[in-house]
Amino acid sequence: MSADDTLGTKPQRRRNRLAGKSREEIQREGVEEGEQALAKSKSRPTPSRREQEEDSRSSGFFTRLVTGIREYLEGVNSEMRKVVWPTNEDTRHLSTVVLTTLVVSSIVLGAIVLFFTELFRIGLAQPIILIGVMVLAAIVGFVIARMNSQRSSL
Repeated sequence: MSADDTLGTKPQRRRNRLAGKSREEIQREGVEEGEQALAKSKSRPTPSRREQEEDSRSSGFFTRLVTGIREYLEGVNSEMRKVVWPTNEDTRHLSTVVLTTLVVSSIVLGAIVLFFTELFRIGLAQPIILIGVMVLAAIVGFVIARMNSQRSSL
């Protein structure tokens, strides 16, 4: 069966089913599976977007403010209903991860601060040591950068 044949038979079946019925009878039947009922005519035209925007601009400042706040709170309430809250077990686990990370990072940063404080204290007393450490740090940085550039070019 060709596509042209199927296109020709579908509307014909619908016409046969609806033949002899008035518009009101068809509307009373409602929407059947997979088909739409005839649209009910409106008594007024649909307002354009420009008319809707003009209506919203013509309302007072206080009315727009209250409406805006109300819409915002409705949006917040809608989003809060979508939130999936963690269980007590998840909360404990995540809190443990955060606190452990906090303690470890504070110890590492404290050690770095202590190292540089002592380095500059010694460097102020004997500047040759400070200059030597700076040159050593520059050499190590250069070597690491060179290794990374060679690794990325492969």
